Amino acid sequence: MKLELSPDEFRKLIELAYLGEWMINAQHDPEFQDEAADAIVQRLLAAHKLPDVDRDEETGDYFMQSEWTDRLYDDHILDYDDHIFWDELTERLAMRDLARERGTESDHIDREEDLHLLRPIEERYRQEFEEHGLDQLDIT
Repeated sequence: MKLELSPDEFRKLIELAYLGEWMINAQHDPEFQDEAADAIVQRLLAAHKLPDVDRDEETGDYFMQSEWTDRLYDDHILDYDDHIFWDELTERLAMRDLARERGTESDHIDREEDLHLLRPIEERYRQEFEEHGLDQLDIT
């Protein structure tokens, strides 16, 4: 396959591949890494000489300089993690509350079937977290 990209498009493709590989592998120990995802990033980094890509002399692996990866982390990964944290916390607390109301376990709640009951609970948590963050959250 032949794909022609401008330098800016190629950099964006590398960023997308890097972020995708990070999403796949960041939470896994080295022995459980998706090597195919890493190989694709390596092929892209090797495809054209870029000023902010270096090569490790020992391993031969290519890597993006820390200024580039730090920017991607700050601009995309932190924002993603923040949104996921609040969304997951809100959804799980709502499911817990509905399960308690029914006298059952959270894993017995069917999100699709019970969405009309979960939404108002989730909205209450969203408003609370927007106003107070975790300051008023008590674990008993």
